Amino acid sequence: MNTSSALFVTSLTLAALAGAGVYAAEPPEAADISLEDLLKVEVTSAARKAQRINDVAAAVFVVSREDIERSGATSLPEVLRMVPGVEVARLANNRWAVSVRGFNNRFANKLLVLMDGRSIYSPIFSGVLWENEDTLLEDIDRIEVIRGPGAAMWGANAVNGVINIITRRARDTQGNLLIAGVGSEERALAGFRHGGQAGGGHYRVWAKGFARDEAVTPAGKSGNDYWRSARTGFRGDWSMAAGHRLTLSGQAYTGFTGDRFNRPDVASPTGMTVSNLEQTGKGAHLLGRNEWTLADGSEMALQGYVDHTNIELAGTFKEVRTTIDLDFQHRLLLAPNHDVIWGLGYRRSSDRTTSGSLISVTPRTGSFTLASAFIHDDITLIPDTLRLMLGVRLEKSSFTRLEPMPNARLMWTPSENQSIWMSLSRAVRTPSRAELDAQVDLGVLPGGAPGNPTPLPILTRNVPDDHKLKVEKVTAYELGYRQQMSPTLSADIAAFHNEYRDLRSVMLGSQRFVAGLPPYIVQEIVPDNSVRAYTHGLEVALDWNLLPWWRIQPSYSYLSLHARSTTGDRSSVQTAARINQSDPQHKLWLRSAMSFSDRHSFDLWLRHVSKLGNNAIPAYTSLDVRYAWRPRRDFELSLVGQNLLDRSHPEFVPDLLPSQACEIERALYVKARWLF
Repeated sequence: MNTSSALFVTSLTLAALAGAGVYAAEPPEAADISLEDLLKVEVTSAARKAQRINDVAAAVFVVSREDIERSGATSLPEVLRMVPGVEVARLANNRWAVSVRGFNNRFANKLLVLMDGRSIYSPIFSGVLWENEDTLLEDIDRIEVIRGPGAAMWGANAVNGVINIITRRARDTQGNLLIAGVGSEERALAGFRHGGQAGGGHYRVWAKGFARDEAVTPAGKSGNDYWRSARTGFRGDWSMAAGHRLTLSGQAYTGFTGDRFNRPDVASPTGMTVSNLEQTGKGAHLLGRNEWTLADGSEMALQGYVDHTNIELAGTFKEVRTTIDLDFQHRLLLAPNHDVIWGLGYRRSSDRTTSGSLISVTPRTGSFTLASAFIHDDITLIPDTLRLMLGVRLEKSSFTRLEPMPNARLMWTPSENQSIWMSLSRAVRTPSRAELDAQVDLGVLPGGAPGNPTPLPILTRNVPDDHKLKVEKVTAYELGYRQQMSPTLSADIAAFHNEYRDLRSVMLGSQRFVAGLPPYIVQEIVPDNSVRAYTHGLEVALDWNLLPWWRIQPSYSYLSLHARSTTGDRSSVQTAARINQSDPQHKLWLRSAMSFSDRHSFDLWLRHVSKLGNNAIPAYTSLDVRYAWRPRRDFELSLVGQNLLDRSHPEFVPDLLPSQACEIERALYVKARWLF
């Protein structure tokens, strides 16, 4: 740690301890939330019904509203860093690679992300554009993360996990909230929320905006990774006649992010030209959900949403997409020991694309449909002791044939404070529109360069698939253990072994000569399913109220990933090698939350991440610090320091598009929050 970092951390520590002396007689804020209460928090994402964490037969982690607030994070990916088994790496100030249990990259495609039940998983490339997904963080009630396949409940693409971002009910956000902040990287941030009552229910409207500075490249130059965004939204909740509960919500946003691409250039001596680009993201969605209880005690829910997005990478690619989704589920007790949930789903997504010199999608317009049905039975074998859960989901899309995704889970609770669970699951990932229809120029090997014996440059080009790509498949085995050892200490342990088949890879295709200026050779790269992989790992999370005012949460994740080519083709071997280098093997977190009084709180967040691949990204240790002062209950000032242990460090290397990586810099910001 350098001198400035040490002085900063020391000053915050002294300030917090000084505050303890002034307000020690006041009741500590953390004492109001016991560990037992936290373990009784209900989650809904694992089985599409409310369950206590101790009753969930899956590797589940809940990020609470308090966790988000005290983390000092300003974006959704940064919040997800605190979840064991979730790998979050920043490529730049506006781009992330986020995955669960391996296969991390800019467009990680084995993770389903939901926001209040709305999928934000993009069909164009089977991933999440995190720079376009946001909400007012103060409105999030919790984030439920299910590690391991969730396809039996949520469908294809929930291969390695499900993240469900759940916002607060409108009745819990009444009054006004004003937020403002400024800092070295967070140049400006602001938010406003108003909550009220109307029509016998509650509503809120909100808006937020921010501007983030640019990072630096490894060469010390500006990364052109600025980020400016504005977003507004609403939510309303009403209790209707006959027990119906209606929710309406929506958002609209616009954002501008910078990027720096290495464009393949056959005329360049190095084979590339560095270009600064700007990406524009615009969109809006409207979601409605109706829940009701029938006379026999069974529960029903019907949800629908319309989502419209417009993404443009200037001079390179543009996509306009509209998605309509309907989802119905019915929960009923067929017998005293059978808790059954079944449901139906339908989605239609249409797009219109405009191509540039780097990326070309043919045909320009496309659409796909997805129809699904699922059933899940929670069977009580021994009351309060042993449960068996069996389920299957069937899906048919425009890209695939009918795919079954079964799931079997067993939960044993030998005591009220102890549970052991195991599971066997199958999940699939469907090919994306880009994999089937996109042509992408990947790079140029200059003439006479090492590895290229010809005097002509060779342009490698990924060509569209002939729609023969198979779905990627995984068979997953999991074992978990939870125990509350005392009223102040709990542990959650999960181990897994996954076997992947038919992973998306590429093989060398034909070559052709192009008589340009200069002349060059095009080497086609054809997508196939020639990679298999195996992963196993361990995830451990502890939660310890060391003192009534001090809570610490250490966690550790271990991941072993081995991918291999099934054909021996050079490109397939290289794909397997990239997969093997995509995730760190070890990750260690330590979070410390100290609430000396209801006026002063002090948080530390220490993270260690082991190296990526053959030291392409060295191991790094990062420290975030937050000090909050509340001179009155409705007003808070907080000072946040991020990445304090070094001036800057890299976290990931882009692999799918020729985008340049940046180094993540030390950052400071101050934030004010006023409730009135």
